[in-house]
Amino acid sequence: MFENPFPPQLTLLIMRLSLYSCSHGYQRCPSGCHWNGHCDTTRGHCTCYDGFYNTDCSGDCGCNGYGYCKQDHTCECENGWIWSSIERKCIWDCQCPNGIKCMGPGICDCDPKHPCKYGTCYNSQCECWEGYKGDTCSIYDPNIMANRNVNIGINLGGITYYSSEIKFTDIAKQSQSWLSERTEGAHSHEWDSHEESTVHWRNDGYPADLPPTMRLVKLMLRNFGVHAPRGNYTILYDGEGDIGIKLVKNHIYYKGKGRMVVYLEPGSGGVLVELLRTNPHNPLHNLRVIFPGYEYRYERFPFYPPFLESLVRYSEMRFMDFLRTNGHTPEPTTWDSRKSLTFHTQTGSNGAAIEHMIHLANIIGSDPWFNMPHAADDNYVTQFATLVKKTLRPDLKVYIEYSNEVWNGIFRQTKYSQERGISLNLDSQSWRAGFKYYNKRSTEVMKLWKKVYGSAHDKLIPVWAWQTGYQDYTRQALEDLGSRSQEFKALAITGYFGCDKLAAKHAAELPTMSFQQMAQLCKDDMPNIEASYRHYMELAKNHSLKLLMYEGGPGIVEAGAIAHGSHQQSVTEKAIAFNRHGMMEVAVTDVLEAWRNVTSISYNSPPGGLFNYFSSAGTPSKYGSWGMLEYTGQPLSSVPKYRAVHKFMAKYDGHDYVAPKCSFVKMSASTFAGCFIQNDQSKCGTTDISHPRWTTYVNLCVTGSICVADGYNPKTRNLYIRAVDEMAGSTYFIIDSAHSDHMTK
Repeated sequence: MFENPFPPQLTLLIMRLSLYSCSHGYQRCPSGCHWNGHCDTTRGHCTCYDGFYNTDCSGDCGCNGYGYCKQDHTCECENGWIWSSIERKCIWDCQCPNGIKCMGPGICDCDPKHPCKYGTCYNSQCECWEGYKGDTCSIYDPNIMANRNVNIGINLGGITYYSSEIKFTDIAKQSQSWLSERTEGAHSHEWDSHEESTVHWRNDGYPADLPPTMRLVKLMLRNFGVHAPRGNYTILYDGEGDIGIKLVKNHIYYKGKGRMVVYLEPGSGGVLVELLRTNPHNPLHNLRVIFPGYEYRYERFPFYPPFLESLVRYSEMRFMDFLRTNGHTPEPTTWDSRKSLTFHTQTGSNGAAIEHMIHLANIIGSDPWFNMPHAADDNYVTQFATLVKKTLRPDLKVYIEYSNEVWNGIFRQTKYSQERGISLNLDSQSWRAGFKYYNKRSTEVMKLWKKVYGSAHDKLIPVWAWQTGYQDYTRQALEDLGSRSQEFKALAITGYFGCDKLAAKHAAELPTMSFQQMAQLCKDDMPNIEASYRHYMELAKNHSLKLLMYEGGPGIVEAGAIAHGSHQQSVTEKAIAFNRHGMMEVAVTDVLEAWRNVTSISYNSPPGGLFNYFSSAGTPSKYGSWGMLEYTGQPLSSVPKYRAVHKFMAKYDGHDYVAPKCSFVKMSASTFAGCFIQNDQSKCGTTDISHPRWTTYVNLCVTGSICVADGYNPKTRNLYIRAVDEMAGSTYFIIDSAHSDHMTK
């Protein structure tokens, strides 16, 4: 009889390990591939990343993520990179004059003695924020701002992985939170094994380690995929681990350590990124998935250009959804709980990074409207105000509002305010306790901001907002506010129009109505809407407040859909179709005109003003067609709601400024390209300063458009020109400056 030489505990361990090896076919890869390759655990085989060699991937050719191993184990570097025999690795191929540093392959930084003040340096030139000019973007000129004199603002859409509004060139910023999956066992075929709570998470939202049979996945570009560019996406990460791609047609052209180049054809399902494994001693983090063409610009220019283009004419941007104000978490909200720039995603219930909001306002030159979270403590509010004061450009004002629609029972902040009001003995009735707490806390918030701004508090526009539909409710709330109204500068209301409750009172006949009949109901309802505006104008006047609109636009949606998701499909489809129809342009124009008729009245107290459209972009659904655009990059002139708003701006702004009248880029030490106005016609061309004659490019700037010289690539000798029409829509051109007849659109 066989005698077991091992103690019982060790025998049990050996049996478990044997069973695990047999049942999983698991074989350890040599040295774990040194984290320089992908480990096939079923065969115990390493597939080395580009730039590494040996069976255990221990050999490093020094490619640095930008080249391929040669036979002598040096690297054949990618275009833009060169082999350094001194450093034994690929480095930037960049020759900058006068001791100026490189900032990328073939990309020179700006002169450190003359840094960009209100702009961003790229390839030796300062790209100025709207309204600034000069070599260092230090000269402020309001006359060159696209939103000069505009009195229309925009509510930005929220940040979600399924949003149709893409804000960033690094789409990982709009990715889903991590979900767990099992690669083996009973749960291996499940979409989400619901084990996220068992993972040891770092502060930046990446796992510190992973069990061998668990992977993490996250979606991005869901719904927007059909509008996303096809091409070579760059995936970058720090640390060590292994990344995979699913749910999308893809081809990996390059897979180095820390860098992948993958051809993607995104669809409506989006892109699924897998974190297959991570080194517990150097965990994978700072994952970036970058749109084609932005690998060397995304850090300094994080926002997606079509997104910026759609915003450039608005004088104010409300960041309510951007900050996830409705139901913001945690409670209490502390400064340490805010979203950081380095977190794995900018989605989630604690909102996006405040720095992104400030940066966006700086670029566009639009006054930011910030909504303080309902459970924010005093330190959060103070630190928020301090950051804004320190980093927001000096010509902008700041709108401040406590939370959003604290009266609205569908949001957590309503219940919170009522709970706080009752606990503080403000009132025994929850609805009254709610508005009394709102008055108390919103007043405290405004005082905190004013304390931070000190003598510069005139830059602040504290906003008081309450329910618009029930006028007596707002009257009671204002009466409770009393003399504290002096802490505010504006009363804000909504300006939605439902065309005589088209999707409610007329729901039965709506599916068979003609668009003309629907438009007539909108027209007939305008006197009621204008009467509401006049009521609140008078109320604001009586309290020496300016009248503003915090949200407004088409609100043709079934109430039941918003409250609890119930809807009639035929009603939803007709409401969406009407929002897309040319008649909607007339309806939006009418409500803008009604607002102007009321708010342009002058009197001794502050007059009315800002119409804040809701919202910038969003996918139509049973919950409403709130987005002015349905997706980022939608052809602007094809959207009736966009046409109405921007034609209204052009009509009353008193100017047609949508782009700089002259712009220049440096091509060499003596050669420049530029666009300018000549004989009332926008033209573009090149010149040499030693022989100042212009060679112009034809058929670029059609009548009514302004051409802008956006940039020059010295490697490809491509010149980038943008033609901007009267509604701020852009057409882009790439000109081969070596062969001026070679042009792509």
